[in-house]
Amino acid sequence: MKKLKSKISNRVKLTLERTIPYRYHYKPIGVHPEGVSNECVRFQNIYTAYENPLKIEDGLFDILSDYDKPDYKSVTTDYNIIELDEGRVFAGNVATVAVISKENKIVGEASFSYKNGDVVPADQNNVFQQKFFPEPEHFDCTVFAMLNGGGGASNYAHYLIDSLSRIHLLKKSGKFDEVDKFLVPSIRYDFQEDALKLLGITRDKIIEGDKVPHIQAKKLIASTAPRDTSVIIPSWVCEFHRDEYLKPEFLNDFDAPYIYIKRSDSGIRNVLNEAEVEEMLSKYGFKFYELRNLSFIEKVSLFAKAKVVVSVHGAGLTNIMFCSTDSHFIELYPDVYILTTYVDLATKVGIDYAYQLCKSSAFADNGGDAQKVHVTVDIPKLEALVKEKVQ
Repeated sequence: MKKLKSKISNRVKLTLERTIPYRYHYKPIGVHPEGVSNECVRFQNIYTAYENPLKIEDGLFDILSDYDKPDYKSVTTDYNIIELDEGRVFAGNVATVAVISKENKIVGEASFSYKNGDVVPADQNNVFQQKFFPEPEHFDCTVFAMLNGGGGASNYAHYLIDSLSRIHLLKKSGKFDEVDKFLVPSIRYDFQEDALKLLGITRDKIIEGDKVPHIQAKKLIASTAPRDTSVIIPSWVCEFHRDEYLKPEFLNDFDAPYIYIKRSDSGIRNVLNEAEVEEMLSKYGFKFYELRNLSFIEKVSLFAKAKVVVSVHGAGLTNIMFCSTDSHFIELYPDVYILTTYVDLATKVGIDYAYQLCKSSAFADNGGDAQKVHVTVDIPKLEALVKEKVQ
């Protein structure tokens, strides 16, 4: 009931914001020319024509869920750091991030807008439908914008991949030490603040995007989104996280070479016959973990020490990028929810990957419904896979 009330409230709020004019002069008047520097917007190229392939076998690519299946197997992206004098960031709702220049134009590659399941071009950004704008909070300093839309505020995968990874581009630009404040999606969860702290970003340097929807900075620094407008994760994302967090002084010891990640701490994609799955895996020395019970660095350490990982598809599997290159990963897919994210990470790191389709508890033909199903695992098939990996 609480979630329903929140959804209704947010929908009403969004409707009002698009119908009642308020501080309308803050609405952008157009889109800044891509990659073009001027006196108040400056582009610094970090990677030119970065090639980013999706390295998955044809058999898996063919059965990807239609509603989220890319029509490409590789993308090429220019990655930039962008400096804006008196730049603004407006993020009035979960589907919209608009980085706006002093000339009141959107900087497209640093902005984000989501419609009908797709990231849309800058000229279709939802901010152009907005009529209600709160007064921006002014910061008389240099701010680095790390907002990536609604997912980063609560989802582990979106936070690490789409938000935190931008630090790599900032460091490559040589401007990390110039930044006074970091505009992040949220620090409502421990992993968000802990991951920043290990990068030397303390709480006093953080602006919480979910609490400040509109800011203006003396100097705003933004970046190209790590995945740009595609679903493919660039190799440099994995390299960045491994370089930053797989440090001996950070890692904890885990005597758990074989691990099964439970989803009983979630209300979606639960394993309906999990007791039988655990009974089988116990024969091979597996240990069982709920990731919510671990700190951020404990999650990193657990996967770094693991030799075999088994789990249903879910955000916690972002930690696959911390596995050693001689480890094995078995991903259990609901047969209505087959996405690229974690096979992409596994192949970018170079670990052995296998998957199994599991019977879903309901039919679904869209991502919203499909992500909520539960699964039943074919235990003999899983055991056959496990035997290959533990011997």
